[in-house]
Amino acid sequence: MSRAIWPMPVSVEQIAVVVRQMSPDEQRRLVELAPELRKVLAPVRTQSQAQESARVLREEMLEELGGELLRADEAFLGGLTLEGYWGLPDGERARLWTRWAEEDWDTIEEVDVSLNTVPAG
Repeated sequence: MSRAIWPMPVSVEQIAVVVRQMSPDEQRRLVELAPELRKVLAPVRTQSQAQESARVLREEMLEELGGELLRADEAFLGGLTLEGYWGLPDGERARLWTRWAEEDWDTIEEVDVSLNTVPAG
């Protein structure tokens, strides 16, 4: 059996206006009639999957640090110490992460240093 394609008589924006005016019961009925809406709204990952990813990342980072956490007064990124980083407002930390995400990390030279290395200068 082939599936008929019906032309949409109204725009998505018009449908959104109608949905906003619906009662919660009517909205639930709409989702029952169009279960595809659930798929679109379903989270990409579950909370437990995200927590597991974070746990694995923490373990990998700790391994890279030789099993020792950075001290608050140690350099973190971009010349900041951990203490300085955590002292920044949320918006500033978000801005830094956005800037760091845009960096071409493949062009940065990696240098192996011991945790007890003292910076020059």
